[in-house]
Amino acid sequence: MFHVKQRRMDYHLHTVHSFDGRQTMRELCETMVQRGVDEICLTEHIEPGHPDPTVDVPPLWDVWRQEIAEMRRAFPMLTIRAGVEIGDRTPDRERTQQLLRELHLDYHLLSLHLVNDVDCYDAARYYAGKTRQRAYRDYMEAKAESVLAWQDFDCVAHIGYVSRYAPYDSAEKALRYEDAPDAFDAIFRKLIAEGKCLEVNTSGYRDTGDDLPSTGILRRYIELGGELFTFGSDSHDTARDYERIDEAREHVRSLGGKYQVSFRNREMTMYEL
Repeated sequence: MFHVKQRRMDYHLHTVHSFDGRQTMRELCETMVQRGVDEICLTEHIEPGHPDPTVDVPPLWDVWRQEIAEMRRAFPMLTIRAGVEIGDRTPDRERTQQLLRELHLDYHLLSLHLVNDVDCYDAARYYAGKTRQRAYRDYMEAKAESVLAWQDFDCVAHIGYVSRYAPYDSAEKALRYEDAPDAFDAIFRKLIAEGKCLEVNTSGYRDTGDDLPSTGILRRYIELGGELFTFGSDSHDTARDYERIDEAREHVRSLGGKYQVSFRNREMTMYEL
């Protein structure tokens, strides 16, 4: 489905139903309405098998769904979609996929936080004894393996997550296409062939000074024929809701990007950038 009219949307959001969320669903909706947002998608974390037991804490799904229904009644001017951020871990894929089949959500956002069972967030452990080249290469090899192995997803989240916590100066911090061109190309060719989306995650502006993925990576996706994007703030609190998404959308449009995408019952709607 295709629409010409632009739409202000945030497709990566967390509330207190995620283990690290710091905003209630009502606070999120109130903030988005105040900021003139048309549509949001809740992407609470699932992290089956994460080695930190405080992370592997999924939402209470019945409570979460009931609250979404309440918010839809309270905020009829705001379209609210139900999604999930999938924290991939190889040994737990079948269990995760079975859960997703049972949930019947609007949107599946495929994410990767663990590389060799270490979360990149834990910078002291992840970067210990590694060169920048090795740290980033390991991440991209794991990311490519994850994307190529999964089928039931709609979009790939925050490529470059590893760089958010990297101990490098600003010139070296952002993950670049040149760090793993074969891995990037393998991911992008699958997305393009199967009509999947690439997420532009605006949390990168704070951490690396660029989008996640960074500009050169976005340019390569578009060069290969990639057209489909979602935009997400990856916000966990009201201060960051919808943060710099208008700027990111304009940036992608200037690079030659074509469509911003939304989902309902896993069905795509496209909006011209």
